[in-house]
Amino acid sequence: MSTSRIFLFCLLCSITAMPASTLANIRLPSVLADNMVLQRNSESQLWGWSNPAEKIFITLSWNGKTDSVTASGDARWSIKISTPAAGGPYTITLKGQNTIVLKNILIGEVWVCSGQSNMEWSSLQNLQEILAEMPKSANPAIRLFNVQKATSDNPQDDLDANWQECGPESLKGFSAVGYYFGKKLYEKLKIPIGLINSSWGGTPAEVWAPE
Repeated sequence: MSTSRIFLFCLLCSITAMPASTLANIRLPSVLADNMVLQRNSESQLWGWSNPAEKIFITLSWNGKTDSVTASGDARWSIKISTPAAGGPYTITLKGQNTIVLKNILIGEVWVCSGQSNMEWSSLQNLQEILAEMPKSANPAIRLFNVQKATSDNPQDDLDANWQECGPESLKGFSAVGYYFGKKLYEKLKIPIGLINSSWGGTPAEVWAPE
């Protein structure tokens, strides 16, 4: 038997020997995670990956309802869920071959903070106003999602970031303009606020748009 055939045989054996839990894990993008904020009174979309044709059951703690979705042939799935008025914390449970429980979810206002250097500036640029604000910035009703700088020639399915409750640590490197906007919005509305910061100084508009 040739070396290539031996390799192929071993590869097939290793795949068939994998436990079902290895092959069928549900996976979510980082923006759908613990501590996230979903837009109130809306049809919010959940999406992710699993085994092709796998059926996934989604249970929402705010109404106790369970819905399901079946993954497509390329292992992707998406489903729209109805969100209630502002409130929380809630959980979302996704169950297939494995189970994921998203915890400490709030429902409120979600805003994307994007732009160039005036939006990007943060404590990392030693802005005195935000440095003085940071020790008193703790507010679990405001959640921050700070998109890291990265480039790609192709659209990306996921990114390296996570939702965090607002506070001195999570505010490091986060948009100062975005933070003050969210703080003012919370003072006005008294509901949870989710802020997604995706800003990069000096970038032309063309690099933010598809070709």
